[in-house]
Parts: sequence; C-alpha cells; structure tokens
Amino acid sequence: MELVNGQLESLRFKEIFKIWTQLSVNNGYIASNHAFFKHTVDKNLKAIIVEFIQCLKEENKQLTALLKDNGVLAPSTAIDYGKLKMGDIRGKTAINDTEISAIVAMNIASSVITVSQALEISIKKKDTTKYGELHMRYAILGAKLVQLSKDKGWLLAPATI
Repeated sequence: MELVNGQLESLRFKEIFKIWTQLSVNNGYIASNHAFFKHTVDKNLKAIIVEFIQCLKEENKQLTALLKDNGVLAPSTAIDYGKLKMGDIRGKTAINDTEISAIVAMNIASSVITVSQALEISIKKKDTTKYGELHMRYAILGAKLVQLSKDKGWLLAPATI
C-alpha cells in the first residue's frame, strides 16, 4: 500500500499479484502436506506437518482478509481435506520419512522467505505484527524439524575430503 496525502491507498497490482501468488502456493503446500501426513511413520514428523498446515491456513486467512479489504477475491481452495488425526491409519509407504522431512523443510524455508517479503512491504502496524508472528512461527517450526532430523539421523553431515 502507498501513503498518498497522509492516507493509505489501496493495494497496488504488484502487491495484489504477490498476495494472490502466495495464497496459491500455500494451497499447494497444504495439499502436498496432507499427502505427506498419510505416508509419514514418525509421530513427531506428523506433528510438525500438522503445525505447518496450521501456520499456512492462518497465513491464508490473513492474506484473504487483506485482499477482501481491497475489493479483490482470493483464489479458492479446491479441496477441503478436513481434520488430520495423529492416529489416522496410513497406507503403503511410497515416500519415506527422510524424504518427507527434506521436502517439508524446503517448504518451511520458502514460507519464511515469502512472509519476510510480505513483512518488508507491509506498512500497517497490524499487518506487520501478524507477518512478524508468522515469521517467528515458521522459523521455530523449521528449527524443530532440523532438530528432529538430527535426532532421527535424517540430516547427514556433508562429506569431507
């Protein structure tokens, strides 16, 4: 948003495009993490996946409200996946926990970056505060996943020569 004569102007096209894109990316992350949840064996990794999905949904609510405040419709979510339960029975393992952990870590890192970019362009105090909170939630979630990966032996040290 821009300040014009001391008043907030509505979102510029670039900002609307960025928010719209982020909502679409988050919806993709939510869908893929629901699939990962069903293949994951480790309960701690399942808990991190659920927490990541919750962070994404919270971010989507805030981004959707921002678009709505500016008269723009948000992209729709294709599927409502319902609630994830830690006791859900999983099918055959097509993806192992090491791979899921690596993909989720990459997605969390991407989310930290995009929330940081949103934080950078926001000028309303309430939006800045929300983005700051989301940034910290993603960073803490990433740290939890790194620690879990170390503890489980999924994170390998680089080879030395």
